[in-house]
Amino acid sequence: MTTAPSRPTTGDAFGAMLHACWRDGDAQEILERDDGRTYHSRAAAYFAGPDTWPDVDRELLDRVHGAVLDIGCGAGRTLVELQARGHPVLGVDPSPGAVELCHQRGLPASRGTAAEPGELRDRFDTIVLTGNGLGFLESRDQAPRVLQALADVAAPEASLLGTSFDPARLSSAAEHRYRERNLTAGRLPGQWTIRVRHADLVTDWFDYVFLSAEDLEELTRGTPWRVHRIHHGDFHYLAHLVLR
Repeated sequence: MTTAPSRPTTGDAFGAMLHACWRDGDAQEILERDDGRTYHSRAAAYFAGPDTWPDVDRELLDRVHGAVLDIGCGAGRTLVELQARGHPVLGVDPSPGAVELCHQRGLPASRGTAAEPGELRDRFDTIVLTGNGLGFLESRDQAPRVLQALADVAAPEASLLGTSFDPARLSSAAEHRYRERNLTAGRLPGQWTIRVRHADLVTDWFDYVFLSAEDLEELTRGTPWRVHRIHHGDFHYLAHLVLR
């Protein structure tokens, strides 16, 4: 008799995955999308040095100035590099496991999200969203709230540096159908509803968005930020936003 697989438990699957990778040297990251597609990658990427990063994430390191806030810091790979360059840094992540792991690695981090970074004592000269981190803008409805929250913790001459890619560059039939479904529903074409799975844990479903440069321009209108420059890489781009 075949036993039905047990239902996963909702919890900090992302943090559990990072700890498994830190302990064992690697682990699988599994992203589930609400159309049934799954995406597998190596969790070791969250610990890797800049030589393995997309070109625009490496370029981002050279454009940082002053004190830095890393939104969605994960295991702290960007914090490690910026701290080594002498920048005061703080990471923010919604995953308690990720924050705990940063502390184990001697990196300053606290619980928070892009929309609610927490009660931060300092103001930051640069806010970074690496590894497609502009995805934390989430949606048309959420983006103004996120951009306002980040402006609230920014110093007067601050920069916001984030990376993404145009979702139209994903050319499979399944990706085309998903973008068309989004457009029909009035969503941004690259807006994904996903969750992270690890072992018997899954996170709650959440929205994450991949943006064309034109989508980003749309989302910043009427917010405290404006797009100053777009640096195009091999596949991704780096957006440099400044306060109005």
